[in-house]
Amino acid sequence: MRVGELMLRSGAGAPSVEAAVIGVAVAAGVGEMDIDLTMQSLHIQARTPSGSSISRLRVVRAPQMDFGRLASVHSLVDDVISGETSIDQARVRLQEIRRAPRTWARWIVTTSQGAVAAGVAMALGAGWVGVLVALLTAIVVDRVLRALSAVHLPDFYTGAIGGAVATVVAFVAYALGSLEWFPMTPSDFAYVVAGGIVMLLPARTITSAMEDIIGGYPVTGTARLFAVLLHSFGLIVGVAAGLTASLAVVEMLGVVLSPPDVGRLAWASASPQTVLIGSAIVGAAGAITVQARRRMLVPAALLGVVAVGLASYLTQSGLGRVTATGIAAVTLGFAARLVALRMDSPPITLGIPASFGLMPGLSIFIGLYHLTVPGSDAGGQGWTSVLTALGIILAIATGVTLGEVLAAPLDSPVNQRRRLAGVRDTRDDPSGASHPGT
Repeated sequence: MRVGELMLRSGAGAPSVEAAVIGVAVAAGVGEMDIDLTMQSLHIQARTPSGSSISRLRVVRAPQMDFGRLASVHSLVDDVISGETSIDQARVRLQEIRRAPRTWARWIVTTSQGAVAAGVAMALGAGWVGVLVALLTAIVVDRVLRALSAVHLPDFYTGAIGGAVATVVAFVAYALGSLEWFPMTPSDFAYVVAGGIVMLLPARTITSAMEDIIGGYPVTGTARLFAVLLHSFGLIVGVAAGLTASLAVVEMLGVVLSPPDVGRLAWASASPQTVLIGSAIVGAAGAITVQARRRMLVPAALLGVVAVGLASYLTQSGLGRVTATGIAAVTLGFAARLVALRMDSPPITLGIPASFGLMPGLSIFIGLYHLTVPGSDAGGQGWTSVLTALGIILAIATGVTLGEVLAAPLDSPVNQRRRLAGVRDTRDDPSGASHPGT
């Protein structure tokens, strides 16, 4: 129960949690058990060798993304299943994992969130001023949301507030761009907002939702997916509100300000070298934001470069943006599983941060700009861009999950023993109940 609870709290998906719980139970000699998982709860019913029944329920109401702690639990489960660690030793280790401090301090995480936004802006083609503004904007948004965390606002409102703050701060910087010492171009304004959107998108939750649905947990997956859509719509509302308010203030003050020509903006207009450098920054900084281990930073950066580079090449070759992103996501999921398991970590610790560079922040902004600015939505470009962005988000989530599934036959021997333990548990169950997580 404590293993499953800690995994849920650290950001693991339902199939991974069930597989780990079954593996530990089999290693401990529990032959008959039923597991029920939802977004926030873990319910286990088991029968002891004497024939008595035990029922336990754990609820996780406030999960915190902590991939470093999740990797430690992953390693512990492997050691228990392989017999290298006894159950008594596992209890001690699990307590140490629970009490251990987080890998990265809060101020480092905040700075890394700024680095994610700056890396996205750099890859898109922003100048040095735009990159700096993106960094500072993301830090401001993080501090604002951090201050509001005491109010316990729902995700919809935090997404809306974050999107509005990111847009307003970027627009203020753009308005100051008329000064010679602060040369921020209209394109930089769009790239800064795009970086802020990527930082606020619930990348981990959407991937968990797809993993749960594909892994046989439709109720949990649907709940996660609905939460993702609600958070995303809140973000969209916030960006649109911030853009509308900024344009209204400019018009009221009579300031002469050329609007950004978003129709000419490409997904990544920077040079190939700059795109790859920005992607590496996004991957490494993204790993810090999810509290990944220090040794995972370089692999996350390299996988981010591979994913973004492949998506850029396929897009330039004529493939649609959604298709190119989906292929890149499958490649990313495949490589993340191969590398992460051999580094004694679950695949999501690499797949999630490396996918940040694929997120469609610019598409969302362009669509909202067309829908917000009067007379700019020629031919319904706004809704087309927003729907394309949502399609890209789903392509990333499903692609990463598919890549992990395709790489499963190449798992390390320890993980193969974990699956065999689950199979033995299923065969030994007199009721014939199956365990999809194995």
